[in-house]
Amino acid sequence: MRHRLATGLAALAGVFACADAAQAVQMLSGQTASGAYYQIKAPDGWKAGDTLVLFQHGLSFDPPKPNPSLGPLADLQLSEGYAVAASSYSQRAWALFNAPDDNAQLLAVFKQKIGAPGAIIPWGGSLGGLISLKLAEDARFAPVPGVLSLCPPAAGSRTWDFGIDARLAYDVVCKDVNSAGQLPKGAAPMTWAYNLGDIPDNLSDLQDKAELARTLLPVNVCTGVSLPPLLQNDAMLRRLDQLKNFAHITSDDFFLTDLGYATFGLSDLVRAPDKLGGINPFTTTGVIYADAAIDAGIARITADPFAQLYLRWASDFRGRVDAATKVISLHTSRDELVIPAHQSVLRATLPAMQLTSALVNESSPSHCGFNTAEGIAAWEALRAWIAGGRQPTIANLQSDCQSAVAAGVKGPCRIDANLTPPSFDSQVAPRPASTAPGVDASYSGLWYDPARSGEGIELEILPNARALLYFFTYPPIGAAGKQAWLMGIGDIVGNGIEFADVLRGARDAQGKVTSQHWGRIALTFDSCGSGGMRWDGPAGWGSMEVPLYRLSALQGLGCLPPGYGTRVIPPQQASGAWYDPATTGNGFLVEQTDASQLQVLYFQLNTDGTQNWMTAAATLGDDGAYHAPMYQPGGTHFGAAFDKTQIVKPADYVLNMRLGCASGDATISARGDGSSVQTFALRRLTTPAGIATCTP
Repeated sequence: MRHRLATGLAALAGVFACADAAQAVQMLSGQTASGAYYQIKAPDGWKAGDTLVLFQHGLSFDPPKPNPSLGPLADLQLSEGYAVAASSYSQRAWALFNAPDDNAQLLAVFKQKIGAPGAIIPWGGSLGGLISLKLAEDARFAPVPGVLSLCPPAAGSRTWDFGIDARLAYDVVCKDVNSAGQLPKGAAPMTWAYNLGDIPDNLSDLQDKAELARTLLPVNVCTGVSLPPLLQNDAMLRRLDQLKNFAHITSDDFFLTDLGYATFGLSDLVRAPDKLGGINPFTTTGVIYADAAIDAGIARITADPFAQLYLRWASDFRGRVDAATKVISLHTSRDELVIPAHQSVLRATLPAMQLTSALVNESSPSHCGFNTAEGIAAWEALRAWIAGGRQPTIANLQSDCQSAVAAGVKGPCRIDANLTPPSFDSQVAPRPASTAPGVDASYSGLWYDPARSGEGIELEILPNARALLYFFTYPPIGAAGKQAWLMGIGDIVGNGIEFADVLRGARDAQGKVTSQHWGRIALTFDSCGSGGMRWDGPAGWGSMEVPLYRLSALQGLGCLPPGYGTRVIPPQQASGAWYDPATTGNGFLVEQTDASQLQVLYFQLNTDGTQNWMTAAATLGDDGAYHAPMYQPGGTHFGAAFDKTQIVKPADYVLNMRLGCASGDATISARGDGSSVQTFALRRLTTPAGIATCTP
C-alpha cells in the first residue's frame, strides 16, 4: 500500500501545476447572506454524491474579499476529481464565532448550484486548521471522513491565555519607561484592550514586521526591537530579552507578531460586537508565572463566566467527531505564533486510532512554513487512509514526502518521528482549576431566580454532553399573548452550557408550526445547586443576567451530599420529554422526583401564534395514573419588566396522566365539569442522561 501511494504521489506531482489546463473546471463565485464571499470550483464529471473539499484560510484582519483562495492544493485536488470551495468568512481576525455558519451557507450554495456532496473533507492551516476540526464536529457537514489540519491552534480558547499574558507582562516590564513607551489604554474596565476605533485596518495576518513596527511605536521605545543596533541601548535590550524569555520566543519578528496579536487581535476579540461585545473572558488571578518580577507586578483580572463560556464554546475543539473520522495534523517545530504544544492538546483530545500528528523539524522559526512536498504527502496519506488504507505513521509521511521530492516536487522533507511536542501548560502558564464541578446528569431539573418566582427553566441533561432547555416566561411589553416559552439544544462546556440557537415556536401564513431563531442563552454553574443565566434575544426582548437556584431534581439524581458515594437510581423513570405525534406545537416535560410524584410542564402553540404553558405537581393515585390541578401563570412581562407581584396563577384545568416506558396517555380537562377535554396519545421523545434506558 505504501509503495502504491508513493507511486501515485509521483504521478500526481506532474499535474499539480496544470490541473485546470488538463480538464474543464466549473467556477462559481459570489456572496452569501452573512456577507462572506465564496469561490467554488468543480471538475467536469463531478456529480452529486462525490466528495467536496472545504478549504479554510487563516486569521486575517483584512475585510472579506471576493474570490477567496481555494488553498495551495486546489489544483491537485481538482485533478483528482474533488470539488473545492472556500469562504472568506464574514468576521475578521478570530472568526470562529461565525465561520461554521459561513461554511454552512457556502455548502447550501454548493448544493443548490452544483449538487449535494456525498462527503466533505475540511482542511486548512493555522486558524483554518482549527476551523477544519470544528467543522468535523458540526452535524451540518456530515459525513466528514477526514480532516487535514496544519499548525492548528488546537487549544482553542487557551490560545488567548498566551495573548493576555504577553499583553499584561508588557505593562510590567515597560512601566518605568516614559509615556511614549506605554501602550494605549482602552475603555474601562478592560483598559488593556484597545478600543475598536484604535485598531488599524488591513493588518492582514500580523506578520508584516514593517507595518507592525509602525503601528506599535511604543514597543520600539520600550524594547528597541525594530531599531538599528546603534539606536538600541542596554535597557531596551534587557527589557526585550525579558519579554521574549517570558513568552518562550527567540525571534524578534515573532515577538512583534505575537505582541500584535496580544494587542490588536485580543482587543478585537473582546470589543467586537459580533464576538464578546465588551465582556472579559480572561483570568490571571491565581496564575503563577515563572518570571518573579512579572508574577509580582502583573494585573490580576478575573473572567466573566459567560464570556469565558462563550469563548470556549466557539473556540475549543472537543473531539466530538464521528468514530470513522480520520485526522492528519502537521506542525512546524519552531512555530512561535501557534506553538507546537497545540499538538499535545490535539493528541490528548482525539483517540490515537483517529489521529496522525507529526512535527516538521525546522532550522529556524516559521509559522506554518511547510513546503509543497510535505503538504502533498499529508494530503495523499489522508486520501489513502480514507479509502481504506492503513493509518499512516510519521515515518510513512516522511517516506511519501521523499517520493514526491524524487518526482520533482519542492522539498526538502523534514517530518521527524523523533520530535515530541511539549505540553501546553509548560509553555503557557496554566489557569487555576475552577472550583465548580463540570455539568453532569445531576443538573437535570427545574431552576429559577427566587426574585423572579413564576418564571424559570426546565433543564434536561442529555447523553453525549448535550442539554435540552425550555425557558418558561412571558411576552415582552407590546407583544401578543399572556405567556411565552423558548427552547434550545445546547453544548456542555465544563461548568457551563451554551445554547447558541434558541428557538421560539411560531406559525407561518398557512398555520403550519415553525421554529424561528430567537437568540442565545448561556448557563454557568457555581455548584450543583446554584449558578446563573444570561440571555441575548432579539429587539424587544434584549439581554439580561439572572442568578439560578435549583428547584427540583430527578429521582436519584440530585446533588450528592459530602461523603456520599453511590447514587441509587430507579431502573426506569418517566422523566423526559413526551409528545403526541397527532398534534403539533405542544408537548410535556416530565420530572419524576420520587416514586409517586411528577413535576409536569405542558407547553402549547396556539392557532394564532401565541404561546401558553401550564405546570402541575402530579401525585400517583390508586388507579395507577397521576393526577393534579394545572396552574397557568400570567400577568407580567419579559426581562426588566418582570414583576412577580403581578403574577396570578389560576388552576382552571386538571391533568390525568399515565406513563409507561415508551408510551402513555394524558388528558387535560376544564376543572369542575370536566368539559373541554383534550386527549394525548404520548410517546417518549427524550431520556435524560443518568437514568436507565427505556426497555419496553
